[in-house]
Amino acid sequence: MQRFDCIIVGAGFAGLSAAQHLTSQGYKVRVLEARDRVGGRTEMAHFAGRHIDAGGMWLGPTQIHLKTLAARLGAKTYPTPLEGQSQGQAGGYAFRAKGEAFEDAIGLISKVQLGLLLVKLNGYLKTLDPAAPWAGDQAAHLDAYSVASWSDRHIKNKRVRAILNLIVRSVFCAEPEELSFLFFLFYVKAAGGLEVLIEAKPGGAQSLLFHDTLAQMAQQLSAEMPGVVALNQAVKAIDQDDTGVQVLTQDANYHADQVIVAIPPGLVQQLSFSPPLPMARQELLKRQIMGACIKVWVAYERPFWRDAGWNGILFYEDSAFAPVFDATPPGSERGFLAGFFDARCAAQWSEKTQDARKQEVLKTLQRGFGDQALTPIEYFERDWTREAWSQGCYGAFMPPGALSLYGHSVRQAHGRIHWAGTETAIAWSGYVDGAISSGLRAATAVEMDLAGL
Repeated sequence: MQRFDCIIVGAGFAGLSAAQHLTSQGYKVRVLEARDRVGGRTEMAHFAGRHIDAGGMWLGPTQIHLKTLAARLGAKTYPTPLEGQSQGQAGGYAFRAKGEAFEDAIGLISKVQLGLLLVKLNGYLKTLDPAAPWAGDQAAHLDAYSVASWSDRHIKNKRVRAILNLIVRSVFCAEPEELSFLFFLFYVKAAGGLEVLIEAKPGGAQSLLFHDTLAQMAQQLSAEMPGVVALNQAVKAIDQDDTGVQVLTQDANYHADQVIVAIPPGLVQQLSFSPPLPMARQELLKRQIMGACIKVWVAYERPFWRDAGWNGILFYEDSAFAPVFDATPPGSERGFLAGFFDARCAAQWSEKTQDARKQEVLKTLQRGFGDQALTPIEYFERDWTREAWSQGCYGAFMPPGALSLYGHSVRQAHGRIHWAGTETAIAWSGYVDGAISSGLRAATAVEMDLAGL
């Protein structure tokens, strides 16, 4: 039996950030990670002569915690390439636009209607508290809608409705029919607005990429804490009493005064707790559903699409593979495109072979960039729906009715057990930045408990 001040379950950015804070204050900490690596839903892979992010990869300028960490660790970024035209299709209408200004290419009537939609959404956001979205006067009413049912009632323009559907699939990796409208509003508010959430231009969530991957920073954090992180230690049970908490893995028992659980909601459900979790917490966990995502990288001898004035962005409503972005680092001779199978398409195409998915990817890229797209030098994919210790990506979402009824329990400690993970974040929930802030919040709560405050 090993005794610690705090046991942390999960070595993603939430768990590592909590561990770093506590160890810096002199506490004895052990991080237990089920995988053979750190980083959680970020992962480094070697592809076409460089390191790439197989999971999360962007930095938005308002993501202060990730930005601060990157600066401290010396991680360098470059802007997502936007020079040239993007192209897409929504609501039966094909369009192209300078940069990513799709609103300028969908027709005047649709552009006006899109503007009215943003005004309406911003009206909701003004009164929504991201720390307690379940507490608003309209919370139960808004939570009764899915995004699809709300848009069917309030958006009459076919193109605008199609664009909103594309946004939901791309951001939440869920179908509009699955997603609570209240949860949609919370997520948008937590990011600072819909425009910030979806844009790749300066100020947007997809505006910056890392030269040597986002995932490598998790490795650096772990290396700064030698002996703290234990890999291949899948936690099975957490038992607590007046003397402390016992954490059981498949081959070891650990004892601590406090515990931080920093793993995806679906994995929390697989743990045995004694005493059991409060009913509200159990019901919330049942309703936190992981998004479905398959991430794809395609490499070419050079970024040939730029010759024709394309910037690499594709958004096709009628394609299983969308969106697509240019992720070619400055100065690279080779060209790199990164894209996604999301939501229903990810679930459907996960059942097919890798070769079938590759052919679908190349068909979409040929549609956008011509026959040169059919001859890549390398292809890579990571199916996050089949990752046992993630169960999906990018994050968990909630269906109608969940947030207003059970959301209040999302950060409530259970005795000596505290909750972290990006799904518990108030700002940038669902993102690495949210994971970092959640770990720091949980670590602060542990500090207070250890100090008897």
